[in-house]
Amino acid sequence: MNVNRLISLALWLSLAVSVPAWAEGGQATPARHPTYNMLGRDASAVSSPLNPNFVVSEEAHMKEGGFWRSTYINENLVGLAVADIDRDGQNEVVYASEKNVWATRFNGASLTPLGRYSVPTTQRIASVDLLDLDGDGRLETICSAQDEKGAPIGFILKFDDSTLTPVAQKLPWFLRVVSSGDSRFLAGQRAATDGSRVYSGGVQRLSFNGSSLASEGAVGLPEHVDLFNFIQGRLGSGGSMTAAIRFPSEHIFLYESQNRAWESREEYGGTMTYLAPQNNRDSSDRRREFLPTRLLIFDIDGDGQNELIAAKNDRGGVPFMSNQRDFSSGAIQAFKYQNLSLTPFFRTRTLPGAVADIQLADFRNNGTLSLVAAVVTQSKSGMLSEGRSLIVAYDLSGPGGETAPPAKAVKGGQ
Repeated sequence: MNVNRLISLALWLSLAVSVPAWAEGGQATPARHPTYNMLGRDASAVSSPLNPNFVVSEEAHMKEGGFWRSTYINENLVGLAVADIDRDGQNEVVYASEKNVWATRFNGASLTPLGRYSVPTTQRIASVDLLDLDGDGRLETICSAQDEKGAPIGFILKFDDSTLTPVAQKLPWFLRVVSSGDSRFLAGQRAATDGSRVYSGGVQRLSFNGSSLASEGAVGLPEHVDLFNFIQGRLGSGGSMTAAIRFPSEHIFLYESQNRAWESREEYGGTMTYLAPQNNRDSSDRRREFLPTRLLIFDIDGDGQNELIAAKNDRGGVPFMSNQRDFSSGAIQAFKYQNLSLTPFFRTRTLPGAVADIQLADFRNNGTLSLVAAVVTQSKSGMLSEGRSLIVAYDLSGPGGETAPPAKAVKGGQ
């Protein structure tokens, strides 16, 4: 074989290797799905301008568009809700720590405080939700709380004239606004009184008469599914399912009717927010029930099929089941339901702490959805520190400006 033929063969081989499959036939580069921005991953591997030997394989990590964060909040946040609480046509941001409930408004750069409600030092808030309970068109703020003996003392607030005013207090229920398909309703669960466990009986659908609550019957859930760990809705192309994060394994469970259909291998949704058994005499508090981060079911990419959205918080080397546990970092993940299992769809960048709560809402009041999260960056430390937290928001739009489904699809928050 002569030299010219060798050179020709080498050139042909180099072209065959370097031309990607999609370019054969003169086709254009296929458009990437908008979720590549949320994954923080790009399929290409390019050289860094700092040095051609540095390979930048996740270039999207260097971009800051579509992301907002608050200043530090010097409290240990336990809950978050985003909706219009004063009927001005603009959504407000309501968040809660163990001692305070704050109503704020996003003004384009920061959260402006509108009102605050504080509980006594003998009480501890565990969650916050928003829902119009009395049908007057104004959303009530609904909180679960416990007193120093572990008794449930839920309360309901109304926002009026920059004031969060209680309209019902010391309600003997743990309270949560839950989603089931396209409906949202107030649910509750009683507390056990023997000190051995947190809950007594099943989850009940509740009605509110302006000052007290009454049960309208059981919700009807699989065994071991409790008030704070589940959501119901359609996933993928299948029918209605129940998704739950059960303590203490903190695995995701999927149920079809009453039957378990799938279980994750990894832990999800772990937080430092807990409920303690009422009248518990065990000073070590080893019977605490740690509450998971809220689960969401929504068609986040507009393909006609719902995804499951969950938080994944990474423990910072604390032994499993420890009541002094901590988390080094966290992220939010979305899953598609395919072939009888959950398949990872996207993942946010790693956050500097544990995700305490998540919402899909029109955070910026521009008609499109954002994924909003409360993140605890430093946990409470006895009497020395009340903790430190952030609120972050991710715009749900693609690299070419593609927008998420309109915000009216989740009016009133998740």
